[in-house]
Amino acid sequence: MATKSLVCVMAIFSAAQPCLHAQKVGSASLPLLLSQFHSTQDLEAKERILNEITTNFPDSGSALLQLAKTTTDIDTKWMAIRGIGTLKYKRATPFLLKSLLSEYPYVRANSARALGDMKANSAKQPLIKLLRGEQDGGVIEQTSLALQMMGAKEAVPVLKSKASHPSSQTRMWIFQAIGVLGSKDDVPFLAEHLHGENSIVSMSAAQAIETIMGVDFGFPKRDGPFSPEDGVKNARLWWASHKSSWGLP
Repeated sequence: MATKSLVCVMAIFSAAQPCLHAQKVGSASLPLLLSQFHSTQDLEAKERILNEITTNFPDSGSALLQLAKTTTDIDTKWMAIRGIGTLKYKRATPFLLKSLLSEYPYVRANSARALGDMKANSAKQPLIKLLRGEQDGGVIEQTSLALQMMGAKEAVPVLKSKASHPSSQTRMWIFQAIGVLGSKDDVPFLAEHLHGENSIVSMSAAQAIETIMGVDFGFPKRDGPFSPEDGVKNARLWWASHKSSWGLP
């Protein structure tokens, strides 16, 4: 059964992309890589093969789209969608929009991210609609990033409505998106989150204020471990001395 499946996959792509049979120097042929990508159940191996496909075959978007449409394996589907986003294959936009409605969170999340990678402006409203009703943290994160990539300022009210999500990581992504898409009018909302129990989340709210207002609370600009407490404290002091500008006592 497995052998038959591999033959079928190779036949599909052989018919659709005859010119892709040509072996690239130092790499396997695209049909072979697609067969391996589809058949392996090891996600790390799948990731490696997908990377080889997108690196060595920049015109393989149509082949990945065909695979994403036809496979019944969910891991293959969402990872092929990821590859489509990496390649910015815009002809996949209708399929990706449809995939936002998938029952599988990984499919929804990667479809949202792919649309963001492509800056598919026609997807703004569908992504906002998805965000409005979404509960899965990973999907919210990738959708907020996609909207950020598109510069979808109209998404800010819906992003705010998700700021009470139970996942601290998800709240961080939301605040980051608000920092990029929001305006001075959103600063009081962000300031409400400077006193949360999670200092990392408070830091994200503070950094969003930094982005909007062009201020610097002293968070390190380099990679590596650090404590966010001093920067959050500076943000609280700044807010206390500036909130009157928003008509707040």
